[in-house]
Amino acid sequence: MKNCFFILGFGYTAEFLVKELIEFDLQVIGTTRNSEKIGFYPHSNYELVNFSAASVEKYLKKATHILISIPPTEEKGDLILANFSELIKKFSHQIKWLGYLSSTSVYGNHQGDWVNETSESILPSKQGLLRLDTEKAWLSLSNDYRLPLHIFRLAGIYGPKRNALVRLLRGKKQTIYKKGHFFSRIHVEDIASALAASIKKPDPLSIYNIADDEPAPSYVIDDYAASLLNMSPIDKIPFEIAKLSPIEKEFYSHNRRVCNFKMKKNLLFKLKYPTYREGLNQLLKDETYLSCEKK
Repeated sequence: MKNCFFILGFGYTAEFLVKELIEFDLQVIGTTRNSEKIGFYPHSNYELVNFSAASVEKYLKKATHILISIPPTEEKGDLILANFSELIKKFSHQIKWLGYLSSTSVYGNHQGDWVNETSESILPSKQGLLRLDTEKAWLSLSNDYRLPLHIFRLAGIYGPKRNALVRLLRGKKQTIYKKGHFFSRIHVEDIASALAASIKKPDPLSIYNIADDEPAPSYVIDDYAASLLNMSPIDKIPFEIAKLSPIEKEFYSHNRRVCNFKMKKNLLFKLKYPTYREGLNQLLKDETYLSCEKK
């Protein structure tokens, strides 16, 4: 019988991870709340099941590898810890690898300085604090029951259909300029590669920043994307006078550059897209999806 890789919260990142999992010869099961996606895909190596107590219990009992990709909420916290921690404890002996997808939002605002996995958390956002509390809860459970937990703090994710090129083609007209503001990113394919490298080389209770080599302001990314599309740069609106949503205000109130040294040293893999330039250039070559965006 094949080992079972159970993905709790089959989203954007999981779509790329399953391609990496082919080499491991695993039974891959993912949960979703989208009823239209439920079922086995003949040309893939995974099956999607409804996110329900019955389904989660069924596959947790047989899982040898688990990835948690469901963000915590203020109302309920971490859904898996809240509802299935006893089951995980019961079958802890059979779990060979456990991954939790967290966020670099746990670091808060470091005023543009570099952060690594040991950096303190400085005034994080509500979501960043939720992530940090959830990490601590998973670490506590894993220490007590010897779970092979690996925490991955993801920078801003981009990739096919989710990138600056698409936003410009969909009509984005303005970008925010804030002097000295940095933000780290990571291509979704490199996240998948990092997770696969960790599965090959488990190091229980490790925490990894998953980010590329070059943090950059958002307007720099927009300018580069416009140049690739042979478009004029879009207008830059100073942060001080920009009309921003609460989420956007929160984004620009936090400023940090995320160091990926530990990821590259310990997981022994090379970034396919070390900066936004390589990532956007490759995305530009995908004529099929870009032509769809132009319609």
